Amino acid sequence: MAADTKGPVDMTRHRASAPDRGGRGRLLLRLQATLVGLLCFSAGAVPRLLPALLGVLALVAPIHVFTVDPKRPLMLLRTAFGIALAVFIAYLFINATWAPDREAGLAKAATVLGLAVGAFLIAASYALRTGDEALVLAISALAGLMLGAAFLLIEIIFDEPIVRFVSNHIVQLFDITPKKMKIEHGEVTKISAFVLNRNVTSLVLLLVPGLLFTLALAASRRRTGFVALLAITAISVLLSQSGTSVMAFFVGALVLGLAARSRKATRMLLVTGWTIAVLLAVPLGAVPYGLGWQHWKWLPPESVAARFYIWKYVADKIHETPIAGIGIRATRDLHLTIPADAGDPTETEGPLRGREARHPHNIFLQTWLELGAIGAILLLGVGLTGLWAIRAWPPILEASGYTLFAVCCAIGVSGFDLWQTWLLAALAIAWAAMLLAARLPALARPTAVGAGPLRPSGKAALPATIA
Repeated sequence: MAADTKGPVDMTRHRASAPDRGGRGRLLLRLQATLVGLLCFSAGAVPRLLPALLGVLALVAPIHVFTVDPKRPLMLLRTAFGIALAVFIAYLFINATWAPDREAGLAKAATVLGLAVGAFLIAASYALRTGDEALVLAISALAGLMLGAAFLLIEIIFDEPIVRFVSNHIVQLFDITPKKMKIEHGEVTKISAFVLNRNVTSLVLLLVPGLLFTLALAASRRRTGFVALLAITAISVLLSQSGTSVMAFFVGALVLGLAARSRKATRMLLVTGWTIAVLLAVPLGAVPYGLGWQHWKWLPPESVAARFYIWKYVADKIHETPIAGIGIRATRDLHLTIPADAGDPTETEGPLRGREARHPHNIFLQTWLELGAIGAILLLGVGLTGLWAIRAWPPILEASGYTLFAVCCAIGVSGFDLWQTWLLAALAIAWAAMLLAARLPALARPTAVGAGPLRPSGKAALPATIA
């Protein structure tokens, strides 16, 4: 008779999981798999649904967690990252008390708290899943992500036919504005391409865990799944009008390549870059305008050049309330307009004149403006503790974690408003998905995919993650 090789932790989990392996446990797993698939599909198709779907999944996850290991969410919260995030969110509530719109500020702080709690509950449920259960969830997530990516590619290539049909015959998906769509005889005939930027960004955020999920496929299908997801995403990103997503895509590829050579060097680079981006955001934000980059004719004036004006304006405003900021979600109350220097005769003409900017298009500048130096220091702590946690992951997962971190930073540098709920939900889903990937048998046992040993220098021969 073979000896039992399970350790104490495995035996405890085995005994605790036993009641959950009956009919109710299987039903719960199927429900969770369905929701995970819908979440991933929505990333490419309807990202505005992400917060609601994350909330539903967060209501289902505790049933599994409290059946198996009720203390697991607290264990995650007591980590350095959990504590740093909790302190940051607590400050959001304090900061909201002096925001111009206190109720809106408190509501946004509560939203961030709710998303964080939901993400921790979902992550705890993922961490308690067996390898076989993780395979079910990962395959469902991968299927949803592939369908969402295909949906997005169709919309981009054929000028949003599905969205136009839904808007005309089922339900209005967007605010009726000339900037977003063209209407003839009461029907939407054209939707601006930038409307899909949210979809593209959400897809890029979920690409890293999605590629890891291909390890849940049979060995003979991994390469096909990996290449298909990567190709569809790459084509969608390159054909889109989201310059931020294009930059994030290539930054992620660069960091992954560097991590394949040395995870330690990659970690140090990210730590240094994150520290500089957070602490020196104000002086760095004014540099492009000071160098006159906004006059470069080859830059798209409505997007890139506009950001240089906005960053300079925001950097100037930060000096008025540098310690505590003007309050969460208060940037829109400044009514930023372009050009920043109205007295400069070179800035009195052009397509950007008088354009309103509702947010800085840079989360680091927005943090300084709204949350002040206090918020910036707390944000710095969240990022550094997150990077410290990633270093303990298995080699392939660690390299992927650094890649996802870099992608998030690239999106934050020139992307959306920090407090957009769909974006916060996409971030929470992407990082929780990394913990689901960690439960896959191929990643839980690195030798199964041929992971080479670490060399004394900290380098690892990061092998291909597909058979």
